[in-house]
Amino acid sequence: MSFVALVGLPNSGKSSLFNALTNSRQRIANFPGITTEKKLGTLVDSDISILDLPGVYTLDAATLDEKVTRDFIFDKVEEEKADLLVLVMDATNLKKSLYLALQLKEINQSFVLALNMMDLATKRGQELDLDKLSQYLGGVSIFPVSAVSGQGLDELTKKIHDSQPEKREFNIPKDYQTKIKRPEYVKEKLAQIESIVDDITIKNILADSLTEKLDRFFLHPWLGPIILIFILLFMFQLLFTWSDPFMGGIESIFTMLGDSVSTLLPDGYLKSLVVDGVIAGVGGILVFLPHIVFLFLIIYFLEDFGYLGRVAFSLDYLMRKMGLPGKAVVPMLSSHACAIPGIMSARIIEDPSQRLITMMVSPLTTCSARLPVYTLLIGVMIPKGHFLGPFSLQALTLFGLYALGIVSAFVVAMIARKTYLPTSPAYLLMELPPYRIPSFFKILKQSLMKGWIFVKKAGTVILLLSIVIWGLVSFPSAPEGADQPAVNYSYAAKIGQTFEPIFRPLGYDWRLTTALIPSFAAREVMVAAMGTVYAVQGDDAEEESFLKNLSSILSAQYSLATMMSLLIWFVFAPQCISTFAVLKKETGGYKHPLIFMGYTLAMAYVFAFLTYLAFK
Repeated sequence: MSFVALVGLPNSGKSSLFNALTNSRQRIANFPGITTEKKLGTLVDSDISILDLPGVYTLDAATLDEKVTRDFIFDKVEEEKADLLVLVMDATNLKKSLYLALQLKEINQSFVLALNMMDLATKRGQELDLDKLSQYLGGVSIFPVSAVSGQGLDELTKKIHDSQPEKREFNIPKDYQTKIKRPEYVKEKLAQIESIVDDITIKNILADSLTEKLDRFFLHPWLGPIILIFILLFMFQLLFTWSDPFMGGIESIFTMLGDSVSTLLPDGYLKSLVVDGVIAGVGGILVFLPHIVFLFLIIYFLEDFGYLGRVAFSLDYLMRKMGLPGKAVVPMLSSHACAIPGIMSARIIEDPSQRLITMMVSPLTTCSARLPVYTLLIGVMIPKGHFLGPFSLQALTLFGLYALGIVSAFVVAMIARKTYLPTSPAYLLMELPPYRIPSFFKILKQSLMKGWIFVKKAGTVILLLSIVIWGLVSFPSAPEGADQPAVNYSYAAKIGQTFEPIFRPLGYDWRLTTALIPSFAAREVMVAAMGTVYAVQGDDAEEESFLKNLSSILSAQYSLATMMSLLIWFVFAPQCISTFAVLKKETGGYKHPLIFMGYTLAMAYVFAFLTYLAFK
């Protein structure tokens, strides 16, 4: 045995089982649509490859992801044939899961059955005759498991180790894919499933009373959206409240580090490189690490609890009115963490035009890379301690920026649907998961992993760019008798002054322009770039913490109009090279990424300009 594939319905716990079998850090969430491509891992303590396929309800594939799984099951790709197929079924929802199982039996596809969430089913009183179920499915081996608690995983792992590849002949009629679309086939299968479930059920599963009670509030037509708004406001309030002590600690560390290096190294370029380039640049972005970690802690808690699935359901009507298909909720929710998985998860949308619209507007939602810029600029404009009711003005401003991103995505989608890509948005059909008590350890590990990715980015991309920016602001040296700061004679000044006329209508001088240019590689680089520019420019930058020093410089040198303009620029500007790369891959060319870059740059410039005029 060398190659095993996991297949199952969305939200059946397939990715959780993949994580448990491979000790992987594959992303999981408590709503459908997370696995948007094949994920490969290795079974613990072996060399057996485990493949996590996208979720699929039936072999009647409609979306791109479902077609990937269907083609794999049909052995259409010779080099990707699995030695063993593991069908993951949700023990608490047998009726939906059995449809795919019966189809696998129909085409003579050999598999073993991992009956997941068996612990939850048992707690709710369910008893099943698994021997009868095995007979109905052609004698397959059934393993009651719980991917979360680890129940039954040893037996399943042993089966994977001991199984030998089976030679089989598919029995797939030429018209099979046409046949399974027919209403009479669907009706027959549903009747067969009802009969099987009735026969194998010894004790019926009890209703999930907690889910029913909470859904009365969360899915209420008008109370649900109000709860959502308050949850978001509370989330942003916690971001500022929880993060402050940790940010202060990180600032203190880098301040002490800068002071120590300044004492050890003699004046000169090496000292300037280390203190003003590396410490100011990298330290300036790492100070926002607590914001990133706490943001993902809250998001992952809401996902694992099952609330974000309800958000998708609640927003479906509004999404369709604004021109987006109901299934676009999943990509747009994902894009609040990062636009890249958001774009990739648009594969769950069947209609090509609707899928393209979703990919083209998802990056307008506020991703975590914008958070350091937002936090810095909000801190410059709005002092701490100013409250409107229970919420600080800083939290309300951050909420407004997130809302602006969502509204702009809706408006662009509506315009695109009526002009560039006319289409009728489809309805959302998704199974709402039950509420579950999140595992604090799991969400903490996932959040810290996201934080580590942020740290690695600071230690590679941002470090490199900080050094490059330091070189540009440090050379050449000021000529003898210079009557201006040395930085005014640097290459950075010349570059910034070259592009300054373009950005001057927005209120940006050459310094902001210089910091803005490298941020097109990654949004958060803007903070590191400003830290480097002003650390080299200032003589006493190391006398106080980076964030306080930079905030005081920005407050002293720039007006509220300029800061507001810069904030609005970052709501719309397409400053992420990785986003372009993924758009190019998903759309199959450069046309649509260039269109995306063009319209977002135009929006950023126009709205930043109007904001500057409004506050001037």
